[in-house]
Amino acid sequence: MKRRVPVTFILPSAVVLLAVAAFPVGFGVWAGFHQWNWSLGQADNWSFIGLDNYVRLLRSPEFWNSIKVTVYFAVVSVAVELVVGLGIALLLHHNVRGSWFFRSAVVFPLMVSDIVAAVIFSTLLDPTLGSFNYFIGLFGLPGPNWVGNPNLVILTLVMVDTWWQTGNIILILLAGLTSIPQDRVDMASIDGAGGWKMLVHITLPALKPFILVALVFRTIDALRVFALAWAITKGGPSRATDVAQLYIFKQGIGGFFNMGYASAAATLFAIMVGLVSGIYLLFMRREP
Repeated sequence: MKRRVPVTFILPSAVVLLAVAAFPVGFGVWAGFHQWNWSLGQADNWSFIGLDNYVRLLRSPEFWNSIKVTVYFAVVSVAVELVVGLGIALLLHHNVRGSWFFRSAVVFPLMVSDIVAAVIFSTLLDPTLGSFNYFIGLFGLPGPNWVGNPNLVILTLVMVDTWWQTGNIILILLAGLTSIPQDRVDMASIDGAGGWKMLVHITLPALKPFILVALVFRTIDALRVFALAWAITKGGPSRATDVAQLYIFKQGIGGFFNMGYASAAATLFAIMVGLVSGIYLLFMRREP
């Protein structure tokens, strides 16, 4: 009887979610098995081609480049945001002077949509009129081509994403820091544990579940990056920022109108993201 109570509460939401998501997801998967190109005047008819779209995907260097770029962006951005977020969360938790202001400041970027953040930084990063290069020029240094250099552009998107999304990690880790029992901290202090030992032996172990939660949310979100790449770089230069979501968009309604191929790419990419999520969940289940 006790096991049925959680199911009873979850069931209505699950039914609504299934009703809303089942048709578009199912239709997208089914479309991936068809030749359905709107540019050929086939908006109302299609032909079944089986796994041809998936075979074409697996043989496509452009598709695998988009996966590589997406993984690179996700790994670097999440790593940077975790380190920066942990440092800021520790400072705010210790109530440094003006922490009330900084607590509000870290939340502000979260209220900005991704496309607005992209437009703001497109202006700031402009190589001739942007504020970033202007201030760098005041020190007599040449301003870099933030979005035109293939070796720098992905790190530029990481910088924008760090400004925009680090607040999520800070909020999660702050919640974790407030949950650490004070008596455990006091006992460690009595035993002579300094700041570094306290961090390594008390704080980080207690924060491990919260860090995993933050990693799950941010990794999935980073893998789904689209607006930053679309609005700032359009996937360039030389496909250096042609992330998976942008590649799918271009193959579909964003240019080539090959809806069957784009649906297959979206399905395959969703499976990859699901596998990453599953790995994270396995780690979380092993936590005591």
